[in-house]
Amino acid sequence: MQKTILLTGSTDGIGLETAKLLVAKGHRILLHGRNKAKLEDTQRLLRELNPDAQLLAYIADLADLDAVSRFAKSVLEETNELDVVINNAGVFKTQNPLTTSGLDIRFVVNTLAPYLLTKILLPGLDGAGS
Repeated sequence: MQKTILLTGSTDGIGLETAKLLVAKGHRILLHGRNKAKLEDTQRLLRELNPDAQLLAYIADLADLDAVSRFAKSVLEETNELDVVINNAGVFKTQNPLTTSGLDIRFVVNTLAPYLLTKILLPGLDGAGS
């Protein structure tokens, strides 16, 4: 059964490998990244693996909670079904440890952003609340 799956941090590492597996199984993937060129490269690669891949791509900087809110609202507006959210994006090492608002970027991206994203998306998740 095909699922619609949102995967944050889908352009590198574990996220990219997860996207490859999910596309190979025929799932509809909502890709997320913060770099447009990397997202486009990821889409090309996934379409090479599965020419019938159903992909949507979203650019958002998860260190910016306003951007996270806009990202989540875009997902809800652009898709009528969402089955799974995989909060994979994360920061470990960074040259700029603080966000523009003075918060630790690792805490924002690794903790606050996934919480906010999921909280906003929860009403759109298939079967949520039932």
